[in-house]
Amino acid sequence: MQITMKYPIFLVAILSVTLRSWLVSGVSVEEDLTLTASQKRALDRFKAKVINKLPENFMKQDIYLIRFLRAKSFDVNMAENLLLDDIKWRKENSISRIHEEDFSDVEEDYKAYVESFDREGKPIITANFGDWDIRKAVISGRMRRLEHYIDRTFEIATRKVRQLQAQGKNVTQWDYIINMNNYNVLQHGCVPCLPFYIYLVNSYEKHFPGNADKIMLINTPPVFEVVLSVIRPLMSPLTRRALKVYNQDKSQWQPQLFKYVSPSELPPEYGGTKIYTGDFEIKT
Repeated sequence: MQITMKYPIFLVAILSVTLRSWLVSGVSVEEDLTLTASQKRALDRFKAKVINKLPENFMKQDIYLIRFLRAKSFDVNMAENLLLDDIKWRKENSISRIHEEDFSDVEEDYKAYVESFDREGKPIITANFGDWDIRKAVISGRMRRLEHYIDRTFEIATRKVRQLQAQGKNVTQWDYIINMNNYNVLQHGCVPCLPFYIYLVNSYEKHFPGNADKIMLINTPPVFEVVLSVIRPLMSPLTRRALKVYNQDKSQWQPQLFKYVSPSELPPEYGGTKIYTGDFEIKT
């Protein structure tokens, strides 16, 4: 028996890279809000245990709590530990105000945007990862800042989802499109670079579990499999389900990308026409 959670409308990655592209469906809004009877009982128990420990109102919403339950296969005790660790991390790192923090020391070299929306209205993170010099961040001592910048990007996308919900939009997740063009072993796949990928995966799994509907890697070279072999064991089943990996054949990945996102919402390097401004805020 399944129970579809009837919310008000405002409530309403990783696999092998081969020489050909392939894709896996993300989680629909309906799936996101659908629980079995036993899962609903777990949610009720979980909510009763943590509700008085939640410092932010958005954390008390069922959809937020379900994220942590799904991450731990609806094990209430494990989900509670994950959630309480996240609350501690958010406080220690001032995550509720991270969108106000000045990241000009890393933004110029490591650009990421949260300005586009897919055809269903979900916010999209885009990043030309092949232009990021991870080795340079290691050598210059900016790795911790870059990691914090990643946290900020995830938080901005998640915050934007909440803003859309407040406007009455039926949005519960965001997408992540990563352009791997220009990826190379020296700047991206070096041994000192690997902790960056481990941090990225761990931060997502611990603090933003299940928030991504689709994680799309385009222009992915076969050599990236080396990094995947390191981080794949850290991935949850939800993340592996969300991820779509495409090789460097534009005729393969672009039609799939346009299936989910209008060209008007994508920058030129993705085959679109959108010019980013660096403004993350939603205009009302």
